[in-house]
Amino acid sequence: MRPIPGTALLTACALALTACENPPPPPAPGADTQPPTVTATSPAEHAEAVLPGATTEVSLTFSEPMRPDTGTLVPSSGLKLGAPAWSGNTLKVPVTGLGHDDAHSLELKGFQDVAGNALDGTVLLGDGTLDFRTGSDRPRASVTSASVAEGAQDVYPVEMYYDAGASRPGAYFRKVLTVTFTEAMDPAFAQVTLVNRTDTTPPPRSLTGQWSPDGLTLTLTLTAPEEGGPPMEEESAYALDLSALRSAAAGNRLDASTFLGDGKLDFTTGKRNGDLEHACTHSLVSTPESLTAAPNMPPFSFPPSTDVGHTRYRLTLPEADAGSHVGHTELVSKPDQDELIVLYLNQELPVSVWDELDAAEVPVEVSPTAAVCPGITHQARFTATRGDRFYYLRFGATPSATLELILERYAK
Repeated sequence: MRPIPGTALLTACALALTACENPPPPPAPGADTQPPTVTATSPAEHAEAVLPGATTEVSLTFSEPMRPDTGTLVPSSGLKLGAPAWSGNTLKVPVTGLGHDDAHSLELKGFQDVAGNALDGTVLLGDGTLDFRTGSDRPRASVTSASVAEGAQDVYPVEMYYDAGASRPGAYFRKVLTVTFTEAMDPAFAQVTLVNRTDTTPPPRSLTGQWSPDGLTLTLTLTAPEEGGPPMEEESAYALDLSALRSAAAGNRLDASTFLGDGKLDFTTGKRNGDLEHACTHSLVSTPESLTAAPNMPPFSFPPSTDVGHTRYRLTLPEADAGSHVGHTELVSKPDQDELIVLYLNQELPVSVWDELDAAEVPVEVSPTAAVCPGITHQARFTATRGDRFYYLRFGATPSATLELILERYAK
């Protein structure tokens, strides 16, 4: 073999990872080159339901003596550490700030044994971090009631209200939901998530509610989403996720099984009623026409006319007996068209209709309406037959001396 020239030898050394003239020193015979490991922890790695009230310190036991002047413990958010202390191969550190029903972690960084070998964090811990979850030291809070019952069907998806402070004052849409709990809740946790399970295209909506002063009731006001549309879509399944809420006394998560079943308030919306929403607009923005109803029908009294469609009437009802009021008004039918007459009422009360031409009572259907606006709670419906007929509407008896109604006439 041809001998390698000196210049070529220098070039080969220059290409090496370490210089030829400075090779790493071999370990001394019998030197410790084994990395230390964690052999035990308290709480245990991946422990569940650790009781916060009974956990005042975390301990870490190593496989061999460690250097006390190296190593850092990095706690997860909210977890506070006291002064660490060594006892043999075990490091103990006081802990506070353990939240209930939550995930906690403690990362080990820069630990070395007395020989300077770095900790192998994969043994026992896997990722060099102690992970565990706390449980609850006391019974958890649960939901006692909600404005929308768990599993409710045909929930009306919008409500209407008058916003005097808007840039254009008028009637607007929203939906208000309330949830009440068995104990006071932590006001720092007020964010919940609303998920449309029927149309999964829009992302879940994060909603921040308002707590009542006693911390028992959370009120959520849903307005139109940023991408446009109503507060909630009609004929859609929704889930209101309350799992982020915490109790005030111990920071517990909710008892998901009570009332909710799965930690979410589940309900389904129904169809919207355009006629009812139109009437609600009148109840919110129209100036009422004030009238005094007659105590009787003709010929004993002369009832005022209440037969103009899209009109908000405010009636004063005469007193019939002590604490009871009854009043009459008049409506004339169209000369050449049958109509459905709908009276949108602000209260529940008896309504009857007398057809003067036939001298007969007209069937009237009185029923509650969906809770779309505060000015309408019930409706009274009857058919007015063509021919300029005189109909006399009787309201009461009722304890209330005043009545508001929106009158609408629909061609049949």
